[in-house]
Amino acid sequence: MTIPASSTSTQGHPLDPLSRTEILQTVAAVRAHVAKGGYAGRKVENVLFNSIDLRPPNKYAVLKWANLFPESELEGVSGEHGELKREAEVHLICPKTCQSFEAIVSLPPNWKATDAPGDAVVTKWVVLDELVHPSLQPEELLWAEEVCKKDPKVKAACEAVGIDQSTIAIDGWCIAVDERFPGRRLQQCFVFARLRPDDNLYAHPCEFIPVMDSHSGEILTIDYPHKNAGPSEPQPPSSATAHAETAPRERFAPPLAPHNYLPEQIAIDEPDFKVRDTLKPLHVIQPEGVSYKMNGRVLTWQNWSIHVGFSFRDGLVLSNITYDDGVKGTRPIFYRLAVAEMVVPYAKTTFPHHRKQAFDTGEYGIGALANSLALGCDCLGSITYLDADFVTRAGGIEHIKSAICIHEEDAGILHKHTDFRNQKAHVARNRKLVISSICTVANYEYGFYFNFALDGSVELEVKATGIVNAYPLAPDEPVDHAHEVVVAPQIAAQHHQHLFSLRIDPMIDGVKNRVVQVDSVPDDEEVGSATNFYGNGFKTVKTPFPTSKQAVADYDASKARCWVIENPNKKHYATGGNIGYKIACKDMPPLLAKKGSLAWNRAPFARHNMFVTKYREDELYPSDVHINQNPGGEDFGLAKWVARDDKVENEDIVVWPSFGVTHISRPEDWPIMPVEILRVHIKPSGFFDRNPGLDVPSTADKKSRNADEALVGGVNGLQLNGTSERANGSCESLDPANGR
Repeated sequence: MTIPASSTSTQGHPLDPLSRTEILQTVAAVRAHVAKGGYAGRKVENVLFNSIDLRPPNKYAVLKWANLFPESELEGVSGEHGELKREAEVHLICPKTCQSFEAIVSLPPNWKATDAPGDAVVTKWVVLDELVHPSLQPEELLWAEEVCKKDPKVKAACEAVGIDQSTIAIDGWCIAVDERFPGRRLQQCFVFARLRPDDNLYAHPCEFIPVMDSHSGEILTIDYPHKNAGPSEPQPPSSATAHAETAPRERFAPPLAPHNYLPEQIAIDEPDFKVRDTLKPLHVIQPEGVSYKMNGRVLTWQNWSIHVGFSFRDGLVLSNITYDDGVKGTRPIFYRLAVAEMVVPYAKTTFPHHRKQAFDTGEYGIGALANSLALGCDCLGSITYLDADFVTRAGGIEHIKSAICIHEEDAGILHKHTDFRNQKAHVARNRKLVISSICTVANYEYGFYFNFALDGSVELEVKATGIVNAYPLAPDEPVDHAHEVVVAPQIAAQHHQHLFSLRIDPMIDGVKNRVVQVDSVPDDEEVGSATNFYGNGFKTVKTPFPTSKQAVADYDASKARCWVIENPNKKHYATGGNIGYKIACKDMPPLLAKKGSLAWNRAPFARHNMFVTKYREDELYPSDVHINQNPGGEDFGLAKWVARDDKVENEDIVVWPSFGVTHISRPEDWPIMPVEILRVHIKPSGFFDRNPGLDVPSTADKKSRNADEALVGGVNGLQLNGTSERANGSCESLDPANGR
């Protein structure tokens, strides 16, 4: 089942993404505003739409609308007494004047998509500083390939190494910061030779990198990285100022050996290759349908209620997450969950490799790069799909069919116990509701999966796959083993990290929460002491975070460190402690770029693994709204917000765990990378009175069977040759309602 994006905004939920009609209304309002000269003194000669997204409505107004809390519980919410508005946030560029703008457009009330363009009006127009650049739009990235296939400088660079310019493929990347071209809107263009259609182009990387002005389409220069230095050679220059614009060394052709991942392409080069035929079909069947329901974009499943949003920048945005706790009623847990930013900094130190530090959320938009998912491929079983609509540069609609996948999965055992005295087993199986989206960012794929379970827990799972960024080595070039791995002859994959910032806006049974760090450590007393005579004692040490500066922390595996979001105003009936939800994650490497480096300056969220700030409605992105070509620093994004040192004890707060992986590539990652899985667990900790899954029935799946139907040998439960065998037990338990 697919729910078109255009049909979902008429359901009346203030957090629904903009409909197609609303996007077109916004475009019309902006054009009318510009036509009237409302561009604040900076003429707009050819306005292009970089993005149009829902401007998040006032939090207080949304909570009041949702009727989740009595009025007294809403005291202290940011934006208290704000109005509920339907607004669009617009980012624009004018290539002719090299100017960028922001606008806010007021849309018709009641979230009803009408056909009257005049109902939408521009209420705010901001001229951005000339050094501020909105994210690169996907159409700009495609344009880079068109430009490079025609540019004479690129033609000469191709011919010098014997490749046909018309067959090259280009991956346009943001450039981080390039001090040579201040104020220019730039792309660095990674060039690959393509031997035939559908050939793995990443197997043929070229050793030159054009730099393009994304306003004008001009190729400003072509960078030729130096070869790696040998043991007795001087190191190549590592800065742009020390680097000549002409080729500093002998050129070389890209590696042309085939390294394909599509089976039909492998078969062309390897006649003996065949796809394995030993895998039997495995089907996920739900004969009675799914266990969830959709009302517009509000999803209800097994006591959970979740609003499923989707934005140009964040991709999946889950909001108003609650749990029906029986006689205790509906309990709010999270106001908003989203992956707010990510960075992929590479380890190679020499120019221009230092520019590889992709902020895939802020520099491009994860939502805008979402895949159109295929039934039976990306997810198995009975699926509900949601579409997505975004604006094109010209003001039209970019429609992504099936951008979001919703389905159920078996999740193994929920709980089990066997009474060994009578061998009576009780086992309930877990199930998870999966809300997912997959995006392609040039060579890499990222899958984002929010998993909701029957035990009241939430897990964010990120799956990284695709193809590692490859750079060619000359035939005689030494390998820089410190910073790269050779995954195939003449092809190096440079060390890198994938670091993500998860933005958690909690409302754990109330909008006023706090965060406590929990460490498990040995008792202080020595072995042989009166209170720790045998030395086996260990305890938990709980450290509340009173202010944002004191809430900066790093993961410590030696202490099994975790963090608990608590409501200090609600106590657990048995423990007497604060109710809460625990954040547990083992995938929390430190940022390896040094303090003061470009990556460190631009990614304040990656400097540590935990931050807590006081909620402010305009603080959604930890590397700020415009990270493209932004040098960062201390007066920037999360670093600036933490420096305010706001009180975060019993306040409306935002929690920012940072997680990821340090990727030292393997030959097995080539030519396509097996999935690397990262997980962040958010689980109840003193939130429920007891295991919330006790009402999950213990039933045996009637479709399960022995793999070998023709069993030969003994009979279960009989004595065979003097050996006692335990009978196959039943996991089904009595249903108190009908005696079964």
